[in-house]
Amino acid sequence: HTLEDDDDDDEEEEEDGCQMLTWKEVNEIMGRPTSTSPDSSDNDNRNLYKWGEYDPSCAGVNPLALTNGLADAAERWGVRIYEHARVAKLEKLQQITMPTSPQQQRTSAEPPLGKYAIVTDDGRTVRCDRVVLCTGAERLSDDVSRRLKHSTVPVYTWMAATEPLGERCPLKDDGVVDRVLSSSSSGSSGSANTNDGSDVMGRPAPMCGDDHISLNYWRRNDDKNDTDEGRGGKGRLLFGSLADTYPFPEWMVSLRLRSALAEVYPQLSHHGDDDVRFDNVWGGKLAFALNAMPLVGRDSDYDDDDHRAGNGVDGGGVWYATGFAGHGIVPTALAGSLLADAMLGNEHGERRLQLFQTYFPPASWNGYPFSRLGTGTVLLVYNAWDWMSKKGVPLPPLPKLW
Repeated sequence: HTLEDDDDDDEEEEEDGCQMLTWKEVNEIMGRPTSTSPDSSDNDNRNLYKWGEYDPSCAGVNPLALTNGLADAAERWGVRIYEHARVAKLEKLQQITMPTSPQQQRTSAEPPLGKYAIVTDDGRTVRCDRVVLCTGAERLSDDVSRRLKHSTVPVYTWMAATEPLGERCPLKDDGVVDRVLSSSSSGSSGSANTNDGSDVMGRPAPMCGDDHISLNYWRRNDDKNDTDEGRGGKGRLLFGSLADTYPFPEWMVSLRLRSALAEVYPQLSHHGDDDVRFDNVWGGKLAFALNAMPLVGRDSDYDDDDHRAGNGVDGGGVWYATGFAGHGIVPTALAGSLLADAMLGNEHGERRLQLFQTYFPPASWNGYPFSRLGTGTVLLVYNAWDWMSKKGVPLPPLPKLW
């Protein structure tokens, strides 16, 4: 993590192997230009970051590979996945007494209907006893869930993959992290804990992020299967940034990403033929709730007498898990565990689920139809605050949004 100032952050402690970094150590690890003083004026953003933190316990995953792996595992257990099936309507079916004896089941011509019917845009229907609405940033209609219809606001973020940079890549895999941390540890009073449980030197290039409201986040990517220009895909940067409530054309996004990258790594921007090329630009929208916390719970609008009587398993139900605000990999796994326990009638799981419903319920109204405009205005103010702070304007800190 790289931070621009130390206001109100004195309570941060060095624990779990984390180590605070000076401005110079931040620049060395990230491969940024260094200057003689953290407060000297410069024209190439050498002093963009005042201090930082190194956390050796962090890990990175490939989200697409994780998603495909989970889908493959689910299908091996008999789960059927219907892709490209946009839900248009969720209906609660009339209770029908189903055959109970083997003889009745063999002679019954009607298949089990389930308690709910999920109708797609093209009129196809899936019937089931339990429904979990995991909608991401897609807005639901009244025909699906009135409770979630206006509970989130979409925020778009974007990423770019640079061309293979080879030796020009600022994030090095040459042991720079170990050298900097070892030098810091030997030169300190010994209060910093740099032992992360591994005595093996040669930590990989770090994943980086800063504390802008529209934070920048990036890492090195070496694709062995990529033979672009004979460099084996070595030294690509995957660089993400921006936060908008409305989509922008790709050419504009590319310009803004290039500007953000040049601010972090001015040595990669020459405004000429040597300017770093983006091989790919992509993005998507994140679901943000009013309190920027995940929404996990049960949609009581679909509850029936069975559930109110305490028969949670037999009564079926409709649950929801959305609003993960760009932090989905870990919280979604937690949400899946909570919902599974609740569906199976696990008392402990239901109590934990109730905590989410009590303290982080879906907002019944978040300003719609002006919610996107309002959120965009707030982001604009915070981005302007960040920009002025980086220019040296003394400003009080704004309340943290998340």
